[in-house]
This record gives sequence, C-alpha cells and structure tokens, in this order.
Amino acid sequence: MSIRLRLALWYGGTFGLAVLFLGLLLYVLMARHLEAMVHEAITTRADHLVTAIQSANEPVPEGNALTVPPLDTFEAPEVYVQILTPEGTVLARSSNLEGQSLPLPQGPLKRGDFPASLGSVRMRALLDPITAGGRNIAWVQVAASYREKERVLGRLRWTLVTGGLGTVAAVGLLGGALAGRALRPVSEMAETARAIALSRGFSRRLGVSNPKDELGQLAQTFNEMLASLEEAYAAQQRFTADASHELRAPLTAIRGNLDLLDRIRDMPEGERREALAQVRREVERLSRLVNDLLALARADAGQALVIRQVELDALLVDAHRQARSIAKGVSVRLGHLEPALVQGDEDRLKELLVILLDNALRYTPEGGSVTLSLNHEPPWVTVCVEDTGIGIEQKDLPHIFDRFWRADRARSRDSGGTGLGLAIAKWIVEQHGGEVLVASGPGQGTRFSVRLPAAPSAPPQ
Repeated sequence: MSIRLRLALWYGGTFGLAVLFLGLLLYVLMARHLEAMVHEAITTRADHLVTAIQSANEPVPEGNALTVPPLDTFEAPEVYVQILTPEGTVLARSSNLEGQSLPLPQGPLKRGDFPASLGSVRMRALLDPITAGGRNIAWVQVAASYREKERVLGRLRWTLVTGGLGTVAAVGLLGGALAGRALRPVSEMAETARAIALSRGFSRRLGVSNPKDELGQLAQTFNEMLASLEEAYAAQQRFTADASHELRAPLTAIRGNLDLLDRIRDMPEGERREALAQVRREVERLSRLVNDLLALARADAGQALVIRQVELDALLVDAHRQARSIAKGVSVRLGHLEPALVQGDEDRLKELLVILLDNALRYTPEGGSVTLSLNHEPPWVTVCVEDTGIGIEQKDLPHIFDRFWRADRARSRDSGGTGLGLAIAKWIVEQHGGEVLVASGPGQGTRFSVRLPAAPSAPPQ
C-alpha cells in the first residue's frame, strides 16, 4: 500500500471518526430536545385542562355530576385528551381518539407520565388529578404521539449518514490529492535515486521548491548527500587509478630487469648486480605501497584502536633513536621535551611519529636537520617535527594529506615515497581526537604540529 493511499485512508478515517462523534452527539441532543418538547406539550395541555375543569366545577358538584368543557378546544395534532373518573372510567375524550381510549398504567392511578401506545403509535402519556374541596373529583389524561419526533430523527439520521459518508469520501479524495502533491518531491527523489543507481550520475540534483518546509529540507539534504557521494565516487576513481598507476610502475621495472637478465645470460657481473639491486628496490617499494594500502583499507573499514595510557615522551625518544639510524647526512635532534601522557594506541602513535620523521628526512637534503620536540600545555600535548628541507608551495598545502598526492618538486616518486604516509598520519591523529597543522614555504623547511588531548596524570602515591 502506497504512502499516498495510507495518508488518504488516515485522513478519511480520522475525519470519519470526528463526524461520527459529532453526529452521535447531535442526534442524542436532538432526541433529548424533542423528548423535552413532547413532555412540555403534555404537561402544558394537562395544566390548562385542570385549570379549566376546576373553574367549571366551582362550587364542588354533588355526587358525580362533573361539568367537562368541550375537549376539542384543547385538541392539537398528535395530542390526545381524555377525562377519567377517580376510579378510572372514561368520562370524555377528544374527537381525534375516534372512540378509542388511551391506555392506563398498571395498578392504582397516580400522578405522573409514562410511555404508552395506541395501536402502532408510540406516545407519551400524563395523568394529572383534578381536585376540588380537598378531594379528587377526576383525572385528566393527556398523550402526545412520537410520530413527529420519529420523523425528525429519521430525517436527521438520513442527513447525518449520507452527508457524513459523502463528506468523508470527499475528504479522503482531497486528502489523497493533497498527499500526492505533498509527496511529489519524495517521488522525484525515488526517481533520481533509481536513475543514479542505473547510471551512477551523481551530478544530478533535485529541485527545491520550498526550502523552508520539511520536504524542502529533505530535498536539500538529499542534494548534499548526492554532492558527498559524487565527491566520494570521484575520490574512489582517482584512488583506484592512482593505485593502479603506482603498482604498475614498480611491476614494470621489475619485469624489465628480469627480462633483461633472462635475455642476456653473459651480462657483466657489475651490471647484473645493478639490475638485481634495482629489482630489490622496486620490490621493497612495492611492499611499502601494499602495506600502506592495507593500512588505509583497515582505516576505511573502521579498524578499532587499542586505547591505553601511553607515555608519549618515551615514544618520542624511541622514534628519535630509530630516525637517527636511517638518517643519511641529515642531523636528527631532540628539541624541547616534556613528560606527557595520552590515551591512545601505542603502535599507531609510533607509526605516526615514524611517518612524520620519514617524510622530513626524505625531503631534507644532506647537511640539513630535523628537530623533534614535545610540549605539554594542558589540555593538549603538542608534537612538532620541523625540518630544514625544500618546503612546500602554499598552493600545495591543502592537498598534502590527499592519497597519492605529490607536489612536482617535493613529492617525486624517485624519493621512494608512496604518497600515502601523510594520509595515514592524518587518520591516526583524527582517531585520537587531535589535529595536525602544517606550516611551510619553498626553501623554508616544513613544520608539522600534532595536537593530541592530554591524559589526566596519575594521582600521587
């Protein structure tokens, strides 16, 4: 069942319940009002008759000689009158009774009203005593038919049923039309999503007719999602193309050298060793690239970190020692160093420091220096890796954390980098709730500053 049909049924059903409640209330009130009118009619007519008969019988007659005025004077449509003796014998009746007698209640006669029927006609009857000289000299009985009440209520029922059903049907149709119009943007979203799924055309956008209502906001959100998907899809395509290119380069070099060795069996020893060394370098580079790709794949899959308290200063000293062992003509120094604790994954934090130091060493020429420092400024701990290398152009700074990105000078493939290290470093920093800042300029070196939330110090023993 479609949403439009469900909304139409909800509209119609809700309105139908409201109409039913109001109709029942109106019907009950009208029935009570008509009943009150019948009671008032017989009560008023009985009071008039009692007054008239009492006036006609003053002084009190002797015996049973009772003077009864013409009852047709008190006759009215659907109102019947008869006069009874104290014992209940009919003395006179109105002509519209046509010789019939009004029914009396069971038992002794007493003042009050009661339901009665005359043939098939339902009515309400009232008995009222006529007293004179302190004694009951007769009874007045007045009855009013329910036929007019039933006719009015019948017409009201017919009006409520037919009018209610017609109104509910009209409201349901109108509700369906309004729901269809209101849900049109949703239908457009579904069609757009279906077209995108078939064509992968993430550049398509929805029209937003009213950005202030909920569906307009939904359309805007859908467009924002499409923009995000378009960007992610483009990034994925670039990543796939870059990864393929990066993998193809070392594989091509390895294949070329192996073909050369296979073709020239009597190659001089020096050339053979050079070819094997080149194969070994490309294999190592390929291994680093695969490891970096694996790290990024795990990061994209939401790899969980092993969080515990880490002595970042000790980790920094260890990374400094490792960097000194691989530095070639570059001075690696420890700058300002403060004790600092952070909550994080020790292996990933060590990887972060190694990436930043390797990046600094790779693009710092011989005779330059790399300085590693640590500052504890609660609530942050800041690690700085500063080099005196070739620096980075200002236009390139926003892209240095993109995957496989290399500046023309600073990120050449000949340096041995994979173009993934800084992307991995940024992911590690973000997973620890920190941020990484870069300051650089051509020929002015580069400074990477990593800010991490400081862990609370252990209480003194």
